[in-house]
Amino acid sequence: MQRVKKNLWIGLLFGSVPLWACNSSHVLGAGGSGAVYTMSAGTMEEGGFYLGINAERLSNTPLSDAKIAEAIANGSEHIHSIDSINTYSVSLSYGVTDLLTLNVLLPYVSRQNIRAGENHAYDASVIHGDVVHLHGDSEGIGDISAILQYKIYDVDKTKIALLAGIKAPTGETDIYDGDELLEADLQPGSGSWDYFVGAAFTKDFEGFSLHSNILYKYNTEGNYGYEMGDVFSYNFAFAYKLIGEEHEHHTQEEHHGHEAFDYSIDFFVELNGQVAQKDMHYGVDVENTGNHVIFATTGLQFISNKDYSAYIAVGIPIYEDYNGVQSEMDYKATIGIGKSF
Repeated sequence: MQRVKKNLWIGLLFGSVPLWACNSSHVLGAGGSGAVYTMSAGTMEEGGFYLGINAERLSNTPLSDAKIAEAIANGSEHIHSIDSINTYSVSLSYGVTDLLTLNVLLPYVSRQNIRAGENHAYDASVIHGDVVHLHGDSEGIGDISAILQYKIYDVDKTKIALLAGIKAPTGETDIYDGDELLEADLQPGSGSWDYFVGAAFTKDFEGFSLHSNILYKYNTEGNYGYEMGDVFSYNFAFAYKLIGEEHEHHTQEEHHGHEAFDYSIDFFVELNGQVAQKDMHYGVDVENTGNHVIFATTGLQFISNKDYSAYIAVGIPIYEDYNGVQSEMDYKATIGIGKSF
């Protein structure tokens, strides 16, 4: 179990992908911390392998038809309301060396109850309420992502790692509502090659640990001339061991009478922040996109001595600043299970 406790959460955390507003994942989670969204500077042992499955729900406060119609009447464009975004993902992690870990993530993205504002001002026959168009759901395979963690410092329980990654345009980009092709930012995939760069810090103490990371995602132009706004994310986490495996170093005779746990349970709290720039369409800023959001997240992790793991976490927004008219976020909840080999 010792190897698992040190390395297993790299793959599991990588599979936890925060989702923001109308767009699919801007932030790629990776790390070996006792937290879900905050990346740590820990890396897997050489040859270590992890497989995990994860699910997350981001619930929004839908915009009312009246709010959408009012914004359209005032000249706004590109207004979307989405009830929730559900993401189901498979994550793989591999220890290339003791200092270098490769993480790969493949998501399936489902946006529920999409409603969009459409400007019919040019058509006098269209009544006021018809500016709100119900698109229903949009779901499909999302873009595959990969990120590398390279540990550059590991002294006195203090670790620092560099992060770099890429997102490939493997997701679906041809979802229709009847005969109408949904807008690029409502598709499961973006059609763009995007890049990650960042750093992570970890400090271990007796019974608890601190973690933080920053990550910048540079987005390029994808399908239909649409480019998601670049995103800067920052995260902080505190993890406390509620129950931990006891490691006895006595002889067999001396060990009798000593209880040893065969699992561990960690409690964690996090602050997860994101600053997203406005999207662009053929080089022009898109209205009602871009935000600065901070989540407070808490949860539990479980790891067994058989190399199995599980986690659950819930987060609520404590700060939200949106450009223009956008749906606000209610909460996010995520759960995952995995196995280390």
